[in-house]
Amino acid sequence: MAKCKAKIRNYQLTVSVKLSRGEKIDAGEMDFFARKSIRGLLKAKVIKKNVIEYTGPSGISLSERLKRPFSKYDFFFLMEQIVDLTQKVQANELWMSLVVLNFQNIYMNETTKEIQFIYLPLQNKKSTINFLNFIESIIYSVIPVQDQNAGYLSKFVYFIKGLDGYDADIIEQYIAKEDRSIVNTIKKHNIGQSGFITDKRKDYYEHYHPFGEETTVLMETDETSLLQEDMETGLLNEAGMQDGTEETTLLKETTQTHFPTLHRVLTDEKISINKPVFRIGKEQSYTDYFVNNNSAVSRSHADIVTRGERYFVIDLNSKNRTFINDQALQVQQETEIFDKDRLRLANEEFIFYV
Repeated sequence: MAKCKAKIRNYQLTVSVKLSRGEKIDAGEMDFFARKSIRGLLKAKVIKKNVIEYTGPSGISLSERLKRPFSKYDFFFLMEQIVDLTQKVQANELWMSLVVLNFQNIYMNETTKEIQFIYLPLQNKKSTINFLNFIESIIYSVIPVQDQNAGYLSKFVYFIKGLDGYDADIIEQYIAKEDRSIVNTIKKHNIGQSGFITDKRKDYYEHYHPFGEETTVLMETDETSLLQEDMETGLLNEAGMQDGTEETTLLKETTQTHFPTLHRVLTDEKISINKPVFRIGKEQSYTDYFVNNNSAVSRSHADIVTRGERYFVIDLNSKNRTFINDQALQVQQETEIFDKDRLRLANEEFIFYV
Protein backbone atom coordinates (compact mmCIF):
# COMPACT_ATOMS: atom_id res chain seq x y z
CA MET A 1 0.00 0.00 0.00
CA ALA A 2 1.11 3.55 -0.65
CA LYS A 3 2.69 5.46 2.24
CA CYS A 4 1.72 9.01 3.20
CA LYS A 5 3.53 11.77 5.05
CA ALA A 6 1.80 15.07 5.76
CA LYS A 7 2.99 18.42 7.08
CA ILE A 8 1.75 22.00 7.44
CA ARG A 9 3.83 25.02 6.50
CA ASN A 10 2.78 28.58 5.64
CA TYR A 11 -0.93 27.78 6.03
CA GLN A 12 -0.68 24.96 3.50
CA LEU A 13 -1.06 21.22 3.88
CA THR A 14 1.36 19.09 1.86
CA VAL A 15 0.93 15.33 1.64
CA SER A 16 3.64 13.24 0.03
CA VAL A 17 2.42 9.84 -1.20
CA LYS A 18 5.05 7.23 -2.02
CA LEU A 19 3.78 4.25 -3.97
CA SER A 20 4.62 0.74 -2.89
CA ARG A 21 6.28 -1.88 -5.06
CA GLY A 22 3.92 -2.97 -7.80
CA GLU A 23 1.84 0.21 -7.73
CA LYS A 24 2.08 2.42 -10.80
CA ILE A 25 0.67 5.83 -11.65
CA ASP A 26 -1.86 5.89 -14.46
CA ALA A 27 -0.26 8.69 -16.51
CA GLY A 28 -3.39 9.44 -18.51
CA GLU A 29 -5.64 9.57 -15.46
CA MET A 30 -3.08 11.67 -13.57
CA ASP A 31 -2.85 14.19 -16.40
CA PHE A 32 -6.64 14.35 -16.69
CA PHE A 33 -7.05 14.89 -12.93
CA ALA A 34 -4.21 17.43 -12.62
CA ARG A 35 -5.92 19.71 -15.15
CA LYS A 36 -9.03 19.96 -13.01
CA SER A 37 -9.75 21.93 -9.85
CA ILE A 38 -12.35 20.07 -7.84
CA ARG A 39 -13.36 21.25 -4.40
CA GLY A 40 -12.81 18.53 -1.87
CA LEU A 41 -9.85 16.94 -3.65
CA LEU A 42 -6.28 17.97 -2.87
CA LYS A 43 -4.34 19.23 -5.87
CA ALA A 44 -1.71 16.80 -7.10
CA LYS A 45 1.50 16.70 -9.10
CA VAL A 46 4.01 13.94 -9.78
CA ILE A 47 7.37 14.57 -8.07
CA LYS A 48 9.09 11.31 -8.93
CA LYS A 49 8.16 8.15 -10.77
CA ASN A 50 6.61 6.75 -7.60
CA VAL A 51 5.87 9.90 -5.58
CA ILE A 52 2.83 12.21 -5.83
CA GLU A 53 2.63 15.45 -3.85
CA TYR A 54 -0.76 16.81 -2.81
CA THR A 55 -1.44 20.34 -1.56
CA GLY A 56 -4.41 22.17 -0.08
CA PRO A 57 -5.67 24.15 2.93
CA SER A 58 -4.09 23.27 6.27
CA GLY A 59 -5.98 20.69 8.27
CA ILE A 60 -5.93 17.79 10.67
CA SER A 61 -6.75 14.19 9.78
CA LEU A 62 -10.38 13.13 10.06
CA SER A 63 -9.34 10.46 12.57
CA GLU A 64 -8.05 13.24 14.84
CA ARG A 65 -11.22 15.31 14.40
CA LEU A 66 -13.39 12.32 15.26
CA LYS A 67 -11.84 12.22 18.72
CA ARG A 68 -13.77 15.38 19.53
CA PRO A 69 -17.55 15.86 19.77
CA PHE A 70 -19.65 16.86 16.76
CA SER A 71 -22.76 19.00 16.86
CA LYS A 72 -25.69 17.99 14.67
CA TYR A 73 -24.86 20.85 12.29
CA ASP A 74 -21.18 19.85 11.99
CA PHE A 75 -22.12 16.21 11.39
CA PHE A 76 -24.47 16.96 8.51
CA PHE A 77 -22.06 19.58 7.18
CA LEU A 78 -19.50 16.77 6.92
CA MET A 79 -22.01 14.41 5.30
CA GLU A 80 -23.07 16.99 2.71
CA GLN A 81 -19.46 17.63 1.71
CA ILE A 82 -18.99 13.90 1.10
CA VAL A 83 -22.17 13.77 -0.97
CA ASP A 84 -21.17 16.88 -2.91
CA LEU A 85 -17.72 15.43 -3.62
CA THR A 86 -19.11 12.20 -5.04
CA GLN A 87 -21.41 14.21 -7.31
CA LYS A 88 -18.43 16.21 -8.59
CA VAL A 89 -16.27 13.13 -9.08
CA GLN A 90 -18.96 11.53 -11.20
CA ALA A 91 -19.69 14.74 -13.12
CA ASN A 92 -16.00 15.12 -13.97
CA GLU A 93 -15.75 11.48 -15.12
CA LEU A 94 -13.27 10.49 -12.43
CA TRP A 95 -13.24 7.15 -10.64
CA MET A 96 -14.84 6.92 -7.20
CA SER A 97 -12.61 3.95 -6.39
CA LEU A 98 -9.51 6.15 -6.67
CA VAL A 99 -10.66 8.40 -3.79
CA VAL A 100 -8.77 7.33 -0.65
CA LEU A 101 -11.24 6.67 2.17
CA ASN A 102 -8.82 6.10 5.02
CA PHE A 103 -9.68 8.40 7.96
CA GLN A 104 -5.97 9.16 8.46
CA ASN A 105 -5.71 10.54 4.93
CA ILE A 106 -8.81 12.73 4.85
CA TYR A 107 -8.12 16.23 6.15
CA MET A 108 -10.36 18.85 7.75
CA ASN A 109 -9.62 22.55 8.11
CA GLU A 110 -10.73 23.41 11.63
CA THR A 111 -11.63 27.00 10.73
CA THR A 112 -13.81 26.39 7.66
CA LYS A 113 -14.74 22.76 8.47
CA GLU A 114 -13.84 21.96 4.87
CA ILE A 115 -12.66 18.41 4.16
CA GLN A 116 -10.12 17.36 1.55
CA PHE A 117 -9.60 13.92 0.02
CA ILE A 118 -6.71 12.35 -1.86
CA TYR A 119 -7.40 11.14 -5.41
CA LEU A 120 -4.82 8.45 -6.17
CA PRO A 121 -4.70 7.67 -9.92
CA LEU A 122 -3.22 4.18 -9.91
CA GLN A 123 -3.31 1.62 -12.66
CA ASN A 124 -5.67 -1.35 -12.25
CA LYS A 125 -7.59 0.27 -9.37
CA LYS A 126 -10.72 1.26 -11.26
CA SER A 127 -13.43 -0.75 -9.51
CA THR A 128 -16.56 -0.10 -7.50
CA ILE A 129 -16.53 0.74 -3.79
CA ASN A 130 -19.27 0.91 -1.19
CA PHE A 131 -19.66 4.54 -0.14
CA LEU A 132 -22.54 3.57 2.14
CA ASN A 133 -20.14 1.50 4.26
CA PHE A 134 -17.81 4.49 4.43
CA ILE A 135 -20.62 6.77 5.61
CA GLU A 136 -21.70 4.19 8.20
CA SER A 137 -18.16 3.96 9.52
CA ILE A 138 -18.15 7.73 10.11
CA ILE A 139 -21.52 7.62 11.88
CA TYR A 140 -20.30 4.91 14.25
CA SER A 141 -17.16 6.95 14.98
CA VAL A 142 -18.92 10.24 15.78
CA ILE A 143 -19.14 11.41 19.39
CA PRO A 144 -22.10 13.81 19.81
CA VAL A 145 -21.79 16.95 21.89
CA GLN A 146 -23.13 16.78 25.43
CA ASP A 147 -26.68 17.93 26.17
CA GLN A 148 -27.77 17.48 22.55
CA ASN A 149 -30.26 14.82 21.50
CA ALA A 150 -28.28 12.32 19.43
CA GLY A 151 -31.34 10.67 17.91
CA TYR A 152 -30.49 12.16 14.52
CA LEU A 153 -27.53 9.74 14.29
CA SER A 154 -29.57 6.59 14.77
CA LYS A 155 -32.25 7.87 12.37
CA PHE A 156 -29.61 8.59 9.75
CA VAL A 157 -28.16 5.09 10.22
CA TYR A 158 -31.57 3.52 9.57
CA PHE A 159 -32.04 5.73 6.54
CA ILE A 160 -28.65 4.70 5.10
CA LYS A 161 -29.30 1.01 5.79
CA GLY A 162 -32.64 1.27 3.99
CA LEU A 163 -31.07 2.40 0.71
CA ASP A 164 -30.62 -0.17 -2.06
CA GLY A 165 -27.34 1.47 -3.02
CA TYR A 166 -25.45 4.74 -2.80
CA ASP A 167 -27.54 7.58 -4.22
CA ALA A 168 -26.05 11.02 -3.64
CA ASP A 169 -29.21 12.91 -4.61
CA ILE A 170 -31.45 10.98 -2.19
CA ILE A 171 -28.97 11.42 0.67
CA GLU A 172 -28.72 15.13 -0.11
CA GLN A 173 -32.51 15.42 0.02
CA TYR A 174 -32.44 13.87 3.50
CA ILE A 175 -29.77 16.33 4.66
CA ALA A 176 -31.79 19.23 3.23
CA LYS A 177 -34.79 18.16 5.28
CA GLU A 178 -32.62 18.18 8.40
CA ASP A 179 -31.06 21.57 7.62
CA ARG A 180 -31.55 23.26 4.23
CA SER A 181 -28.93 25.91 5.07
CA ILE A 182 -26.17 23.29 5.01
CA VAL A 183 -26.91 22.22 1.45
CA ASN A 184 -27.29 25.83 0.37
CA THR A 185 -23.95 26.77 1.92
CA ILE A 186 -22.05 23.96 0.21
CA LYS A 187 -23.71 24.43 -3.17
CA LYS A 188 -23.44 28.21 -3.43
CA HIS A 189 -19.71 28.47 -2.64
CA ASN A 190 -18.37 27.46 -6.02
CA ILE A 191 -14.79 27.82 -7.21
CA GLY A 192 -13.60 31.41 -7.27
CA GLN A 193 -15.97 32.81 -4.69
CA SER A 194 -14.60 34.43 -1.59
CA GLY A 195 -15.43 33.78 2.01
CA PHE A 196 -16.43 30.53 3.59
CA ILE A 197 -15.04 27.59 1.59
CA THR A 198 -13.05 29.21 -1.17
CA ASP A 199 -10.34 27.99 -3.52
CA LYS A 200 -8.67 31.43 -3.62
CA ARG A 201 -5.98 31.60 -0.99
CA LYS A 202 -6.01 35.42 -0.94
CA ASP A 203 -9.77 35.53 -0.33
CA TYR A 204 -9.46 32.90 2.39
CA TYR A 205 -6.97 34.89 4.44
CA GLU A 206 -8.69 38.23 3.89
CA HIS A 207 -11.93 36.66 5.10
CA TYR A 208 -10.56 34.96 8.22
CA HIS A 209 -7.55 37.20 8.97
CA PRO A 210 -8.56 40.66 7.71
CA PHE A 211 -5.87 42.40 9.75
CA GLY A 212 -3.08 40.01 8.90
CA GLU A 213 -3.10 38.21 12.23
CA GLU A 214 -2.10 34.58 12.51
CA THR A 215 -3.43 32.01 14.95
CA THR A 216 -1.08 30.10 17.17
CA VAL A 217 -2.18 26.89 15.49
CA LEU A 218 -1.12 28.09 12.04
CA MET A 219 2.05 30.07 12.73
CA GLU A 220 3.99 30.70 9.52
CA THR A 221 7.12 29.03 10.84
CA ASP A 222 5.23 26.07 12.21
CA GLU A 223 5.66 22.70 10.58
CA THR A 224 3.65 19.81 12.00
CA SER A 225 3.94 16.16 11.06
CA LEU A 226 0.33 14.94 11.03
CA LEU A 227 1.03 11.35 10.10
CA GLN A 228 3.71 8.81 10.77
CA GLU A 229 5.87 8.12 7.76
CA ASP A 230 4.72 4.52 7.51
CA MET A 231 0.98 5.29 7.63
CA GLU A 232 -0.79 3.42 4.85
CA THR A 233 -3.62 4.68 2.64
CA GLY A 234 -5.73 1.53 2.44
CA LEU A 235 -9.33 2.06 1.34
CA LEU A 236 -11.52 1.46 4.39
CA ASN A 237 -8.89 -0.78 5.91
CA GLU A 238 -8.77 -1.60 9.59
CA ALA A 239 -5.92 0.79 10.33
CA GLY A 240 -7.94 3.70 9.02
CA MET A 241 -10.55 3.12 11.68
CA GLN A 242 -8.10 3.34 14.56
CA ASP A 243 -6.29 6.20 16.19
CA GLY A 244 -2.73 6.33 14.96
CA THR A 245 -1.46 9.59 16.37
CA GLU A 246 -0.94 11.08 19.78
CA GLU A 247 -3.43 13.61 21.09
CA THR A 248 -2.06 17.10 21.55
CA THR A 249 -3.05 19.44 24.34
CA LEU A 250 -5.20 21.39 21.85
CA LEU A 251 -7.49 18.39 21.44
CA LYS A 252 -7.91 17.35 25.07
CA GLU A 253 -11.41 17.30 26.49
CA THR A 254 -11.97 19.63 29.40
CA THR A 255 -15.00 17.80 30.75
CA GLN A 256 -15.62 14.19 31.66
CA THR A 257 -18.52 12.43 29.97
CA HIS A 258 -20.27 9.51 31.65
CA PHE A 259 -21.03 6.53 29.41
CA PRO A 260 -22.94 3.35 30.19
CA THR A 261 -20.93 0.13 30.23
CA LEU A 262 -21.19 -3.54 29.42
CA HIS A 263 -19.56 -6.19 31.57
CA ARG A 264 -18.59 -9.19 29.45
CA VAL A 265 -19.05 -12.11 31.82
CA LEU A 266 -16.70 -14.56 30.08
CA THR A 267 -13.66 -12.28 30.02
CA ASP A 268 -14.56 -9.88 32.88
CA GLU A 269 -14.06 -6.94 30.48
CA LYS A 270 -15.62 -3.51 31.04
CA ILE A 271 -16.79 -2.01 27.73
CA SER A 272 -17.64 1.70 27.50
CA ILE A 273 -20.66 2.49 25.30
CA ASN A 274 -19.12 5.76 24.12
CA LYS A 275 -21.00 6.32 20.85
CA PRO A 276 -24.66 7.08 20.14
CA VAL A 277 -24.88 3.96 17.97
CA PHE A 278 -22.54 1.30 19.37
CA ARG A 279 -22.20 -1.89 17.33
CA ILE A 280 -21.22 -5.30 18.70
CA GLY A 281 -20.25 -8.32 16.61
CA LYS A 282 -17.42 -10.56 15.49
CA GLU A 283 -16.42 -8.53 12.38
CA GLN A 284 -13.55 -6.47 13.74
CA SER A 285 -13.48 -3.91 10.91
CA TYR A 286 -17.08 -2.72 11.28
CA THR A 287 -17.88 -3.06 14.98
CA ASP A 288 -17.17 -0.91 18.01
CA TYR A 289 -16.65 -3.96 20.20
CA PHE A 290 -15.22 -7.11 18.66
CA VAL A 291 -16.49 -10.34 20.25
CA ASN A 292 -13.63 -12.74 19.73
CA ASN A 293 -13.55 -16.52 20.22
CA ASN A 294 -17.27 -17.00 19.71
CA SER A 295 -18.51 -18.33 16.37
CA ALA A 296 -22.16 -18.10 17.49
CA VAL A 297 -22.09 -14.29 17.41
CA SER A 298 -22.90 -12.70 14.04
CA ARG A 299 -20.55 -10.35 12.20
CA SER A 300 -22.76 -7.35 12.98
CA HIS A 301 -24.94 -8.73 15.74
CA ALA A 302 -26.57 -5.83 17.60
CA ASP A 303 -26.53 -2.06 18.12
CA ILE A 304 -26.89 -0.20 21.42
CA VAL A 305 -28.51 3.17 20.72
CA THR A 306 -28.27 6.11 23.13
CA ARG A 307 -31.09 8.66 23.21
CA GLY A 308 -30.57 11.19 25.94
CA GLU A 309 -30.64 9.18 29.16
CA ARG A 310 -32.40 6.17 27.64
CA TYR A 311 -30.78 3.17 25.93
CA PHE A 312 -32.07 0.70 23.36
CA VAL A 313 -30.84 -2.53 21.80
CA ILE A 314 -31.46 -3.48 18.17
CA ASP A 315 -30.91 -6.99 16.82
CA LEU A 316 -29.36 -6.69 13.35
CA ASN A 317 -30.94 -9.83 11.95
CA SER A 318 -28.41 -11.99 13.77
CA LYS A 319 -28.35 -15.75 13.20
CA ASN A 320 -28.65 -16.75 16.86
CA ARG A 321 -30.77 -13.88 18.16
CA THR A 322 -30.31 -11.22 20.84
CA PHE A 323 -31.84 -11.44 24.32
CA ILE A 324 -32.51 -9.09 27.24
CA ASN A 325 -33.13 -10.97 30.48
CA ASP A 326 -33.64 -14.13 28.37
CA GLN A 327 -36.38 -12.50 26.28
CA ALA A 328 -35.65 -12.68 22.54
CA LEU A 329 -35.74 -9.34 20.72
CA GLN A 330 -37.62 -8.64 17.52
CA VAL A 331 -35.32 -8.16 14.56
CA GLN A 332 -34.55 -4.52 13.64
CA GLN A 333 -36.74 -3.16 16.44
CA GLU A 334 -35.60 -1.07 19.37
CA THR A 335 -36.00 -2.60 22.83
CA GLU A 336 -35.16 -0.49 25.84
CA ILE A 337 -32.49 -1.78 28.20
CA PHE A 338 -32.08 -0.73 31.82
CA ASP A 339 -29.42 -0.71 34.50
CA LYS A 340 -28.22 -4.23 35.46
CA ASP A 341 -30.21 -5.92 32.68
CA ARG A 342 -28.60 -9.06 31.23
CA LEU A 343 -27.85 -8.76 27.52
CA ARG A 344 -27.10 -11.95 25.60
CA LEU A 345 -25.81 -12.15 22.03
CA ALA A 346 -26.35 -15.78 21.02
CA ASN A 347 -24.65 -17.47 23.99
CA GLU A 348 -22.39 -14.54 24.93
CA GLU A 349 -23.45 -12.92 28.21
CA PHE A 350 -23.14 -9.24 29.16
CA ILE A 351 -24.48 -7.13 32.03
CA PHE A 352 -25.54 -3.58 31.22
CA TYR A 353 -24.73 -0.77 33.67
CA VAL A 354 -25.83 2.88 33.40
